[in-house]
Amino acid sequence: MYLNILDNFYKQEDFNFVLTAAMMAPYTSMYQPYQNFNILSKSHAYKCHQTKELTEFDLVTKIFINTFQEKTGKTVKKFHSFFRKIYSSEIDNILKYGMSPHKDGKNHPIAGIVHFNTYSLEDGTAIFSNNDDADFRQIEPDVVIGSRPNRCVFYDSQLWHRPLQDKNTEMRLVQPFFLQV
Repeated sequence: MYLNILDNFYKQEDFNFVLTAAMMAPYTSMYQPYQNFNILSKSHAYKCHQTKELTEFDLVTKIFINTFQEKTGKTVKKFHSFFRKIYSSEIDNILKYGMSPHKDGKNHPIAGIVHFNTYSLEDGTAIFSNNDDADFRQIEPDVVIGSRPNRCVFYDSQLWHRPLQDKNTEMRLVQPFFLQV
C-alpha cells in the first residue's frame, strides 16, 4: 500500500496564499465521482462545488509542484488539480462510511488531497484494501486519515478510498490532485 502523509505541506506564506486563492475562486456545483452523475443512491456520489482545473500558468500550480518536489524528491511530470468545497447541509445523510469507495483514473498514478480548514478524524480520507471482490465489499476502512489544515495525503490512485464528511463541519475545503512523477 502506497500512502504518505505530509503535515505542514505548504510553507506558511504559501499556505495563506493558496487558501486565499481557494476561498476567492469561482465554484460550479457538481457531483463526485463524475461517473455517478445520474445517481439513484446518494451513497454513490455527493454534491460538491468545484473550481476549474488549475493550469500550468496558475501561481498555485507552481507553488504546489515546487512544494511537492521539495518535500518528496520526486519530479512532477503531469499535474491535475482544482479546489473543492463540500457543505454538510447539502448532504442529506452523512453516513460514517456511507459513500462507496472508489479508485481514481489510471492517467495519474498518484492521487491526493490537501486539507485547508478542519481538524477532524471524520473529515479526512478512508482507505480500503478489499473492494475488488464482488462477493465481499469491505464496509469499514483499514486506515482513516483525519483532516488537518495544511495536511497533504497522497497515495496510489488505484487504492480504494473515499472522502469522509464530518456532520459537525459546515464546509470541507480541499485541493484534490492527481500526479505522474
